[in-house]
Amino acid sequence: MIPVLSAFFFVGQRCSRHVANSFRTAILTVPDAQNCSVTKPLIRSLSNWASTFGYAGEPAASSGTRHAVGLFGRPELTRPEDWQRLADETEDRCDMLLAEVLDTAPEDGVEVVALIDEMSDQLCRTYDAAECCRNVHSDPRWRAAAGKVCVQLGEYISRVNHHEGMYQRLSGALAAYESSLAALEKRETPRLGPRQLAGWCRESVMVAHKLKQDMEQAGVHLSSESHRARVAELAAANGHFGAAFNTALTDPSKVGRVRIALGRSASLEPSNVAALMVSEPDEQVRKKIYMAAGKSPACNQHLLEDMVATRWELARVQGYPSYAALRMAGGSLARTPGAVVAFLEQLAADVRPMAEQELQALRRLKAASSDPSPSGATIHAWDVEYYAARARQLLITSQPSAVLRYTVVPSVLTGIRHLLWRVFRMEWRISEAAPGEGWAPGVLRCEVEHPELGPLGVVYLDLGDRPGKYPTAVTFPITCGREVPPTRGGGGRQLPVMALLASASGTCPTTGKPAMSYRELRVLLHELGHCCHNLLSRTKYQHLWGTRCAQDIVEVPSHLFEYFASDPRVMAVLARDRSATAAGADGAMEDGEPLPEGLLKELVAGRSVTAALELQQQLVLSLVDQWMFGEQPPGGPYAEVNASVGTPEGTSARATTISEIWRQAVDVASSVPYVQGTSPELRVGHLTIYGGAYYGYVYARCLAAQLWRLTGLAEAPLDPVAGNLVRERLLGPGGSLEPLDLLAGLAIGRAAGTSLGSTSDPAAAAAAAATAAGATPGAVAVAARQRRLEPWQVARLRQRGLDKALASPAEGGFLQALQGGFAPRSEPYLELIRAGRGGA
Repeated sequence: MIPVLSAFFFVGQRCSRHVANSFRTAILTVPDAQNCSVTKPLIRSLSNWASTFGYAGEPAASSGTRHAVGLFGRPELTRPEDWQRLADETEDRCDMLLAEVLDTAPEDGVEVVALIDEMSDQLCRTYDAAECCRNVHSDPRWRAAAGKVCVQLGEYISRVNHHEGMYQRLSGALAAYESSLAALEKRETPRLGPRQLAGWCRESVMVAHKLKQDMEQAGVHLSSESHRARVAELAAANGHFGAAFNTALTDPSKVGRVRIALGRSASLEPSNVAALMVSEPDEQVRKKIYMAAGKSPACNQHLLEDMVATRWELARVQGYPSYAALRMAGGSLARTPGAVVAFLEQLAADVRPMAEQELQALRRLKAASSDPSPSGATIHAWDVEYYAARARQLLITSQPSAVLRYTVVPSVLTGIRHLLWRVFRMEWRISEAAPGEGWAPGVLRCEVEHPELGPLGVVYLDLGDRPGKYPTAVTFPITCGREVPPTRGGGGRQLPVMALLASASGTCPTTGKPAMSYRELRVLLHELGHCCHNLLSRTKYQHLWGTRCAQDIVEVPSHLFEYFASDPRVMAVLARDRSATAAGADGAMEDGEPLPEGLLKELVAGRSVTAALELQQQLVLSLVDQWMFGEQPPGGPYAEVNASVGTPEGTSARATTISEIWRQAVDVASSVPYVQGTSPELRVGHLTIYGGAYYGYVYARCLAAQLWRLTGLAEAPLDPVAGNLVRERLLGPGGSLEPLDLLAGLAIGRAAGTSLGSTSDPAAAAAAAATAAGATPGAVAVAARQRRLEPWQVARLRQRGLDKALASPAEGGFLQALQGGFAPRSEPYLELIRAGRGGA
């Protein structure tokens, strides 16, 4: 998971940017990668790692060569009070950059894009760091100070979003470039000279369009002042729904309790309800808890209704038919809500037979239960998790602690180091965070390098358990990666910095050291997918860096990484009992006893026992999300407008409440009936955060299953050739390619049997590069000159990649065109579910 912030134009999918010339004290830059010497020291010893995690009886190890530094390695952050000073300095620097923007002319062209991107970087270097701090720091003073800064900078960003002067300079520069291209095509004299035109590259054009579109979504382009003011008001309101909704879910006084037996009651907090649904043997108790939780917290009902109304109006004022359409307008694979709904309904029909088989297995378990049930063997919503857990117990005959011998945290980190070196040639050097650098005891600092690319960045790992820790696994961006323009005193790269939080809640039965469950190891790999996406991204602008890509692509690398956890060849590297490794040694890949293949098969089978039912639940959530934020949302002041529109495809009538939308989605996509009188939507925070974009998780699962095979990882998951293809075609471009072009490049790269960097045929390399480019007319001309390719050749190669991606499944195609957009083909993912490897 990566946190999604509110819709500031600088934020997009993520947030973080670059620093101006005289304010570069905290920036990490590196010289050209060709001149970097790459050292490969081994990771710190297992004994030191053990002490870092506070293992019993072992003193904390000293970092030895590193002195105390500020939070996240920033010397300007040594006290909570420093946040306010940093925020004020950030605003001052951005005011200076804004003045530079306003001093430009259309002929300055790409310099306007660079200035705005730098301003955006400066803001988000502070905002991202503060957002991470207020969520993860163990000291409440640091959290409070960072929270105030987020509010302050949020208000500043909102003002910049509506700055007409900056919008006019950006629009003018883009118009001058596009009119000059049009003039060249007509053999007329362009407005811009050759040098000015040459400054525009494909990324520059893409960033300019995205920045312009983001500002327009803030309403800056609207002619009516009242409309601009209304958009600003709606956007401000929209930014508070997620926090209010999720705060209610964690407030015991709002979620309440339910009396379940004489003298016994249960809290309706989500984690407690989830645990009881798995462990409570009394069906009537489970039902009572489910029914009560399905009406709680009641305050979220009005909040959801207000949110739907606000987002609907926000979209309509800006000229979009729905909020879902607005969310897809920034560049997505789906392109239209119609394509998404068609895909979801198609997949729901395809997976239903498998879900019915799983449900029948649960019915047999219930029928065989020694506890007679008044409802016979019918599986109700409150039964699914309980009997799914029983089914897993039948498949996993080993003790729950059996896996923990092989997943002691230092050993897992050794395995991850070997895995990432083998596949991507990434060298992870892990040490303790210096005093003041981390936010809690046990935080690790990972410096990452590549033999060709040089230093890649820093990842902080927080894997320990402690009270009040952020409740889910997550990767927080702290600093984005990008090129540092020579005009700003740079010439190298700004290195990204991230914080990865995950859990190691188990204890090794033989050593007593912290260890990961199989699920926690899989989740760690998921988050590493996000980190590697960011570390290996080589974009020019931070606005297109790494996970700042399309909403239906961003989760693909992380889901791809999850497949490592079900492959015995990879798990033989990751999960080993290295307890006998000599003290002080880092452990070779072959050291220790590997996780037995039989145990891995049990774990994978247990994970997949209700994979189809779980996919159905994801489809329900995705359909609810689309219909809530579609052209005809439930109820509200827009009901009259929607009366003549019709009904959501696959439904019987226009829903008047969100609960009715949920019921209709269950009818379409679930084999487990809807429970009358409940409102499950009151507990799904993703509906507030991902509004109109939740389908991206289902897209990502299907695409990852396709790419696992397409890239060659399924055949050889430790093969650096497959890893190089993933690095260059999926991770390296970040958001600098439109999703369709990104996937077309992957298709033709695999068809050529090689990646760009390793091909021995320069013409083939040029062709593949041009294919993946998705180039603008100007960039096509430059590419044609540099690579001796004519524009028509580039267009033909690009089309060849699209043809391969859109071919029939028998011919290796993995995309389909649907209702004005595109969607992945689901067959490979469904095959994995049938084979018992598709669990969530």
